[in-house]
Amino acid sequence: MTITIRTEEDDQRQLKLTVEVSEDRVEEAMRQRARKLANDIRMPGFRRGKAPYNVVLQRFGRDLIRAEAIEDMVPNIFDEAVSEADVAAYGRPSLEDLDVEPLVMTFTVPLEPQVTLGDYRALRKEVEPVSVSEEAVEQALEQVQINHQQIESVERAAELGDVITIAGKGVLIPEAADDTEGEDVAEGDADDVPKIDRTTERILFDEESIDLLMDSEKVFHGTPFVDNLVGKTTGEQVAFSITFPDDFEDEEVAGRTADVEISVLDVKSRDLPAIDDELAKLEGNFESLEELRESLRTRLKDEAEAQAKDELIEGMVDDMLEEAQIIYPPAAVEMEIDDAVESFKSQVTRSGWDFDDYMKLQGLTDESLREDFRESAEDRLRRRLVMRQFVLDEKLRIKAEDVEALVDERISRYDNEELRNSVRDFYLSGSGFDMISSEVLSDKVYQRIADIFSGAAPSLEELALAETVAVEALEEE
Repeated sequence: MTITIRTEEDDQRQLKLTVEVSEDRVEEAMRQRARKLANDIRMPGFRRGKAPYNVVLQRFGRDLIRAEAIEDMVPNIFDEAVSEADVAAYGRPSLEDLDVEPLVMTFTVPLEPQVTLGDYRALRKEVEPVSVSEEAVEQALEQVQINHQQIESVERAAELGDVITIAGKGVLIPEAADDTEGEDVAEGDADDVPKIDRTTERILFDEESIDLLMDSEKVFHGTPFVDNLVGKTTGEQVAFSITFPDDFEDEEVAGRTADVEISVLDVKSRDLPAIDDELAKLEGNFESLEELRESLRTRLKDEAEAQAKDELIEGMVDDMLEEAQIIYPPAAVEMEIDDAVESFKSQVTRSGWDFDDYMKLQGLTDESLREDFRESAEDRLRRRLVMRQFVLDEKLRIKAEDVEALVDERISRYDNEELRNSVRDFYLSGSGFDMISSEVLSDKVYQRIADIFSGAAPSLEELALAETVAVEALEEE
């Protein structure tokens, strides 16, 4: 036996793999390395490749040849040791230590994380059915109307209902910080007089060019912001102050006053089409306004159901994280950070930046960038591991017929047969298959969680038995 293996697992799911290599194997590797050197480099007095081993040793030095031979050996030795020790590496292993003579290598091998979920099956919650209000449908219809509006510049003063292009800035006036509430302050005692707290200053907006609808219900509701712009013409400048009502939706500005400076760059009239059958025909393949309404209602319901599904799943993950016992190797976090950094690099380069220039401009280093991503990477890793364990424990599987059914549903909306076939091909291969399979699994996860919350989920024992029966049936086939 040419290698001796010792293993020791720590409390972070890392395996210390110590491999001692016999001297005979090292010697053979040194001879192979010497033969390669003799072939690559002409030795005085010998034909290429014919120099004896001892001569090559003397020419290059035994330490050099041994070091290069060991370097060549490391990958094969590691693969052999992992195979013999029956180790499944979860991530990249690392060579932690190496003694040259005798040859002993010590590797750290990250192992698959271990997750133990708590009693999540005892959870009970009301799963509210998704509904779409008529108000939401009407708002969507109004947005369709806006999408087909006609806007053109006019040479007149701005009126309500117009769209104006402005440049300008709005700044909240800093509040007085009164630290003496409930105390008597002696008259003339300057040290105890309330002072302006400059830390509360806030920029409301700072724009070089932005379109603004002249509608006081939609722009800083409850303030005279729009009223101050009525009657203004292109090229005109105006400065004014507005005070936000105490019940303004943004609590940080409620009750406060802001100074505003505006330059009117353009005044445009706005012509909205009527909400009728003609608008439906403008929007798409609709014969009537009612068809358009039904399409919008369906779309809104699909969006609401998707959001409800995501919220239910994420809520269940939150619940499971409270009791889950999760052990993972540090390398798992580093792999998660690697993905985040690569995604960030792609985002930066797609924006037209050279990544190195961007890093310098932001004062970032590779190390600081990785640290910025660390907390979110750990959170993503923990959530993914918990969800993965849930899928495993619940015996949730993606079946071919499930994928086929969802694909059929997706392509049924297309009238063109060639387009249907093209979409089908996309979903049944490559990234399209990954996408549709992920959706199938997500639907199964959602349904199982809903069943657990209602108490209707089959027991884990029933699921295990059903899986055993299914496996046996496959083996018989």
